[in-house]
Amino acid sequence: MKEKLILLIVLILVCAVSGQSFASKSSSAPKNAVSAVSEEQPIKLQTESGQGDQQQSGFFKKMQKNVFSYLQQNVPFISTVYIGMGYRSSSNPDTTGESDCSNLVNAITRNSLIGTDYEFVPDGISSRDLRDNCHKVSYNELRPGDLIFFAKGRKHRIYHVGVITKVLFGAVHFVHASSGSGVVETVSGSETWHHYWGKKFHSFGRWKPEVFVKKSNT
Repeated sequence: MKEKLILLIVLILVCAVSGQSFASKSSSAPKNAVSAVSEEQPIKLQTESGQGDQQQSGFFKKMQKNVFSYLQQNVPFISTVYIGMGYRSSSNPDTTGESDCSNLVNAITRNSLIGTDYEFVPDGISSRDLRDNCHKVSYNELRPGDLIFFAKGRKHRIYHVGVITKVLFGAVHFVHASSGSGVVETVSGSETWHHYWGKKFHSFGRWKPEVFVKKSNT
């Protein structure tokens, strides 16, 4: 499992370096570097004929500036590495091969930024603390990298979290570490969702910009 994670991280690094190189050759880079993390709308690639290298160049330039775009691109792939891992409370999946829900979200977010000009600050914080580091978003705003929270009890205390990998045909796909099944991907509308998770659903969240820092050497 660790070897699979390392291989995928290397692939992400290669893709990131290749994208930046392509952008620098095909178009001039902006003179003013980004000084703070900004949350832009999801980037959509034009696939119609005639867009060619110019469109791709613009895409990669935006990717270098926007941490949320990095997450949108990389989270769906990075998260697959962890599916199938066992559950273990307070475990870092990158070092133990097992994980709880909050450590899983931390690891996926952190590794999705490898090879980029951003770093993820939090490490090993609880599901409730993760919610405090997010702002609420609606279903219509969701994109890969956003989080989904679950609560229980009369006070609706948050006790579980997952990371969204895609929204397809109205269904939300998210990867999470459950104590009963380990790391799995669950889809809203599924039997598991209707039987359990849908009843515990609390909210969707997106990371606050301050949980990311821009590397000083970029």
